[in-house]
Amino acid sequence: MSQIVEEVLAANLSYTDKFGDKGNLTIPPSRRFAILTCMDARLDPAKFAGLAEGDAHVIRNAGGRASDDAIRSLVISYKLLGTREWFVIHHTNCGMETFTNEIISNLLSSSLKTAKLDEIGWSCRQIIRLNNFSTSNACYFVTNKK
Repeated sequence: MSQIVEEVLAANLSYTDKFGDKGNLTIPPSRRFAILTCMDARLDPAKFAGLAEGDAHVIRNAGGRASDDAIRSLVISYKLLGTREWFVIHHTNCGMETFTNEIISNLLSSSLKTAKLDEIGWSCRQIIRLNNFSTSNACYFVTNKK
């Protein structure tokens, strides 16, 4: 077992030992909102949004993109679990600003021999900055009509 696995298992044991009555929290988030944000390890949604266990749904992915899976999670959060507000939170100095779809597609096509790209290729939903505003999520919500 790697040192990282041992550290994570020890942290989890400590967390569960102190979990107490939190196991009795309701499944729907008590504050009735959800956050879609970046998976950047420098961000801690609980701290930047003042959250405790059970407060809100937090959906994270590379760049905080409104991907099909993120939208699926937000719809479930709203339709089945009672959230009433969503926040899409981006941040400065995001790693998704450092490459393009072409760069990642080339890396994947040259290194993943068993990978299959669909008819439009693989999209990393790169971030495009326009006057310091990220437009890719808004455009995705408007144009995705699956």
